[in-house]
Amino acid sequence: MPGSLEEQTVYIFAPTGRDARLIVDTLSEADILAKTCSSRDELSRALQTGAAAAIISEEALSSQDVQELARHLESQPFWSDLPILLLTFAGRPTPQNISSGRAAEVLGNVTLLERPLRPMTLRAAVRSAIRARMRQYQLRRRQESLQHAISELEQFAYSASHDLREPLRNIAIFSELLEKEHLAALDKTGRQYCNFVRASAKRMETLIDDLLAYTRLNDDESHNEPTTADAAKCVEMALASLSTAITESGAEIEVGPLPVVSMRSTHLYQIFQNLLANAVKYRGEAPPRIRVSASREEGFGWRFAVKDNGIGISPEYQERIFGLFKRLHTNAKYSGSGIGLAICQRIVQRSGGKIWVESEPGRGSTFYFTVKHERLAPGGRG
Repeated sequence: MPGSLEEQTVYIFAPTGRDARLIVDTLSEADILAKTCSSRDELSRALQTGAAAAIISEEALSSQDVQELARHLESQPFWSDLPILLLTFAGRPTPQNISSGRAAEVLGNVTLLERPLRPMTLRAAVRSAIRARMRQYQLRRRQESLQHAISELEQFAYSASHDLREPLRNIAIFSELLEKEHLAALDKTGRQYCNFVRASAKRMETLIDDLLAYTRLNDDESHNEPTTADAAKCVEMALASLSTAITESGAEIEVGPLPVVSMRSTHLYQIFQNLLANAVKYRGEAPPRIRVSASREEGFGWRFAVKDNGIGISPEYQERIFGLFKRLHTNAKYSGSGIGLAICQRIVQRSGGKIWVESEPGRGSTFYFTVKHERLAPGGRG
C-alpha cells in the first residue's frame, strides 16, 4: 500500500459544489477516499503531496489552467504518471468541446468520461485508475530500495578502497627496502621478483584510485559546484593534463565550437579526459589525429563526438568496454584500470544522456555522448 493517506486519495475539481459532492458520496460508498478542491491552485498543491488520481470537469479548467496544470505534471518524477479522469458532456460534439478535448491532451494520462455518469461507471473507472497509480508507487518504492542498496555498496567500495591503501604502500616500501638493503644477497631473478612486486603494487594503487573516483561521483563535496559547464574550457583542461602524452605521441587535436551544457564542470572534464587519453593511448602506427566536436541533438540538447584514427574496436566489444574493469588488452601492451569508460557512462547516464562508440578495427573510433544544452558558448577552439 502507499505510504500516506494522500497517496490513496482521489482529488476532485468541479465548478459546482453539487457535482463534487455527488462524486464524493458515490466514491465514499465504495470506500474510496475522495476530497474536493475549490480552485486549480488548491488542486495543484494537493497533487504535490501525492494523489491516487484526479477527477476534473472540462468546464472547470480554462485553457490557461490546462497549461499551468500541464507544466506541473511535467515536473513529476520518472515513475509518476498521474491518472486524470476528465468529465465531458455527452451529445453531438461542438467546436468548443472539440477544442477543450484537444487542449486536455497535454495533461498526459487522461481518460474521458461522458456525463451523465452512472455510479457504477464512475467507480469502475476510478478503481482502474487507482490500480494503475498503485503500481507506480510500487515502482517508486522499488527504485528507492535499489538506490539505497547501491548507496550502501558504493560506501562499502569506498571504505574498502581506503583500507587497502596502507597494505599496498607497505608492500611497495618493503619490497624496495628488500632490494636496497639486501641487494648483494639477491641474484638477477630475485631483483626481477622485487620489480614485479613493486609494479603490481603500483598497478593496484591505480586501480584503487580509479575505483574511488567512480564511487565519488555521488559524493556531496561537489554539490555546491555550478550545474552548467563550458565544454570548451573542460576540453582545454583535459588537454593540459594530457600534454606530456600528447607531445610524446605527436598527436594533432582539433576542437570545434563547443556549447555550455547542463553538467558539472568536473564531470564533463572527466569525460573528455578519459576519451582523449584513450584516443592518444590506443593509437596505430600513425600519430594520433583527434577531433572533438558538438552538434545539436534534435529534441534533447547536444551530441558530442571524439573521433580518432586509432586501432579501432571490434563490434562485439563496443558495449563491453563501458563495463567496470572491462579491458580488451593486457596491461603489458596498454596500461590502465578499465574504469575510465565506466566513469564516463555513469556520468552521462546520471545527466539523462547516453554514450556509445562507432568503430572498425584499424579504422579508428568515434565516441559519442549526449547532454542537455543550456546556451551556446562564445566561440570555440580550433
